[in-house]
Amino acid sequence: MRLVDLRCDWSLQYATESVQYDPALYPEIPGRLARLDGYLTTVRAAILPCRRSRPDWAKQPDRWQALDAMLARHEAEFSGRLLIGPDDVARWDSQPDDFLCWGLLGLADLDLMVREESDLTRLEPLFERGVRVFQLVAEEWSPSLLLRTIEALGGLAGGQEGPRPVIDVAGMKAEAAAGVLDWYQSDEVRRRLLLVHSHGEPSLDLERFRALGGLVGVGVSTSFAATADDLAARIEAIAAIPFRGKPGFEGIAIATDFLGIEEVIAPLETAERVLEWLTGRFGEREAAMLSRANAEALLRDSAGARPS
Repeated sequence: MRLVDLRCDWSLQYATESVQYDPALYPEIPGRLARLDGYLTTVRAAILPCRRSRPDWAKQPDRWQALDAMLARHEAEFSGRLLIGPDDVARWDSQPDDFLCWGLLGLADLDLMVREESDLTRLEPLFERGVRVFQLVAEEWSPSLLLRTIEALGGLAGGQEGPRPVIDVAGMKAEAAAGVLDWYQSDEVRRRLLLVHSHGEPSLDLERFRALGGLVGVGVSTSFAATADDLAARIEAIAAIPFRGKPGFEGIAIATDFLGIEEVIAPLETAERVLEWLTGRFGEREAAMLSRANAEALLRDSAGARPS
């Protein structure tokens, strides 16, 4: 069994040695690199968000050009291993057990990219290029621009078949997240979009989110749970909230976010240790759902293929 990870800021490992970043803004990265030991062989697939610190985005003379360079870096490092369409999922399924990690492209802090309505025309080319996960955040958006943005993402979903965007509400304030859920719930067509809270402390109505089928990412940061026992208790508490009308471990997955968190819960310092803990702490079926099956269903759906 291998892990499917809802959050890996893969490119940030180069933040202190690449001209794409300002090293002074990422002094913490070198001390976190050991967390990625064995990652590519332990993880079956991960969501790979293009992310900079917010001050770093503010310094970019051309934010879209900077994003293009970040996407190109991911495309080069995960060449042939990006989940974009159904054919990619088929190749992913045919890989031997020891294949390297695949990725699903995402974009963090969308509010820093879309600053006015004219920027919304950039979303379709990103989607066509393979970006599937859009983390809204919305700190710098008016309510009207938030609405126009989620409507634009909804327009990318197309028909019943084919790739679909994922709306990530992680990092949103409760009121803004509630507005997204209102919009999502109000129209059956809009539910072709996929919902995730990828990482961090949820600031939304989990009962409503799970009822709508949203996938909740639980983290390995001490800010999320002080100990491994506390993390297990939090997972069980989320599982007690009905998911599409039925309580259980559906709709819960792991988001390591190893390069983005300050302190990791012991002994979950690497993906291999996270996987060992899950298989040792939960029953076989529950561990399989948490470590792989729930997140994999999201990745398959987003790439236009249904879970096997």
